Amino acid sequence: MRLFDEHVVLRFSLLLACFFFAELIPDILNFNEHSYNFIPYFIAIVILACVALFYKFPVGVSKKLRNDVDIPEPKVVEPIRDLKKDLLEKDEMFQMMIDVSSDGFWTFDVATGKVYWSNRIAKLIASENTALEDSFEPLKKRVIESDWNVFREQLNAALQHLGTFSCSLTLLDTDKKNVKLVISGRVQSNETGRPIRVIGSLTEAVDRRFVEQEKYNYAYQDALTGVYNRKYFLEKLKTDVDMAARRPDHLFAVALLDIDSFGAINASYSIKIGDSVLRTIADRLQSVTRSDDCVARIGPDVFAIILHNIQSRDPNDDLIPLVRNIHNKVKAPISLEGKDLYISVSMSIVVNQDVDCVEDILANANASLRDMKKGINHGGIQFFSGGIREKAMKLYKLEFEIRRAIQAQEFVLMYQPIVDIRSGNKIVGFEALVRWNQSERGIVSPAEFIPIAEETGLIVPMGALILRMACKQAKSWVDMGYKDIQVAVNFSAKQFAVDSMVDDVRRVLTETNLNPRNLKLEITEYTAMSDGDKTIEIMRALSSMGIQISIDDFGTGYSSLSYLKRYPVHTLKMDKYFVDHVADNEEDASFARMVIGIAKSLNLDLIAEGVETKEQLDFLYREGCRLIQGFYFSKPLNAETALEYMKEHYNVPTQGKSIETEPETVKA
Repeated sequence: MRLFDEHVVLRFSLLLACFFFAELIPDILNFNEHSYNFIPYFIAIVILACVALFYKFPVGVSKKLRNDVDIPEPKVVEPIRDLKKDLLEKDEMFQMMIDVSSDGFWTFDVATGKVYWSNRIAKLIASENTALEDSFEPLKKRVIESDWNVFREQLNAALQHLGTFSCSLTLLDTDKKNVKLVISGRVQSNETGRPIRVIGSLTEAVDRRFVEQEKYNYAYQDALTGVYNRKYFLEKLKTDVDMAARRPDHLFAVALLDIDSFGAINASYSIKIGDSVLRTIADRLQSVTRSDDCVARIGPDVFAIILHNIQSRDPNDDLIPLVRNIHNKVKAPISLEGKDLYISVSMSIVVNQDVDCVEDILANANASLRDMKKGINHGGIQFFSGGIREKAMKLYKLEFEIRRAIQAQEFVLMYQPIVDIRSGNKIVGFEALVRWNQSERGIVSPAEFIPIAEETGLIVPMGALILRMACKQAKSWVDMGYKDIQVAVNFSAKQFAVDSMVDDVRRVLTETNLNPRNLKLEITEYTAMSDGDKTIEIMRALSSMGIQISIDDFGTGYSSLSYLKRYPVHTLKMDKYFVDHVADNEEDASFARMVIGIAKSLNLDLIAEGVETKEQLDFLYREGCRLIQGFYFSKPLNAETALEYMKEHYNVPTQGKSIETEPETVKA
């Protein structure tokens, strides 16, 4: 420590004070050598001298920062790592990466001559022992000798030149025939340049041609049948169309084959059987067509063929025998699970002479197929003609107009009376019949638009519109005092297939506030038998609401009558076909008697449709049929005329009226 600092004056003053007191105190105290009174004073002087020499005197209250001392940075204490544990984790991670890899890994220690094999290598070389011995012997035993010699030579060369190598190996004695492996390696050396180890891999050789073929099959092959798919068919068709544009003599034809009622096969048997049918048909098409033809599956149950090599001046000369042979081959019975399954196939053919684009060819083929499946040639062969395309375009236009008519509510209802001839020709109800009041053509017959509506599914929204209109009109008549009148509305199978059908009917009744007993739903035998359990459930739900169910066109559908006992049916309607000749044909008369007897025995109402003559009426009266519908009493009437008819025939006396009374409406 320094003797003097910046406070030297103060220190010097204290020292002078010490000297002064040391000199004066003995005289003041009358010092004598035998007296000890000086000791405290002597101690005080010593203390004061020490303070003057050694004490650091603070001056004021300010403090100065020192800059003559280096303050060290705080030390960061690093965690203590377990190097052994870290190394173990890295080894485990490396081992996991090796195990999940599709390649096998191996190492060769040059000093010891030992080889390490990964578990994957045991699988690649089809070894029964997963723990391979630590030498090249397991590999030598599994590959052919010539390949082993090549591997050994390349390994030695790599060790001499500290390089890399790669060669192929062919496995021996394995279930996998002609399996090729590729073994490769890299030499590692120490700081002196001496080889210390070889690190390598072993993997399956990739056949590029096989891989390319797999990609091609995935893109262009139908997975179920093995024939080409729709994508390839369209590309191939485009190629043929382009070639025909460059070469007018390039003729080809497109044939579409549709399996009729394929959905019924899946429903009646199983989807597995349906798939077997598709595979069988695909195999037959490939076997009967020529090598330059193209067979493809372009739809769930539709196959297409591009037929080439048409050389005759008239293409039909080449095509007719060919397509007949294809059709006969395909429709032959199919033996599945010990049973013969008979199938029907519709086939349409289009030649590229009159068309110049892919879209026209397919449109023509589909139009021809669609026309054939509707007509008597169902299940046959049909060549496209211009009239078919015009007809198809007309149908497409009609479909569009039906959609627009539903939105614009252009459909109107006509009402044909149903009378009780045992109660003085009293009217008991009407059948609501739809007509299309088109702005350009006027009234359109349902025969023109109902089939299209059925086919396209438009019958569902159209049927909902008809039901609401009929219920609204019936409610109007009930409010006028005709409380017992019933209005019958026809329902199709597609309407019954809608899951919300019962709720939809209930909603309409609620919205129109119509009592369910004033509504009757008419369905055909086909509709009743479609999806039987579901149909029964729907009919029971409707019947529990108070709605009556009527079977329309009875006798023209299923011959089995057992469904009448299971289904909640209230009324049968005998078709006009059996009424027409009851007066002059004993066979028709016998059938009519049988239907009347069935209705009586089951306690069901029976309505005879299409009654037009007095002779027909007399026969039905004698046989006990009460309810009559037909032109003899009235043609279908609009709502206003129907009301007038009802005013005259709703409250009629049962006495004094007979069936001989002439009809009061004009016969149509």
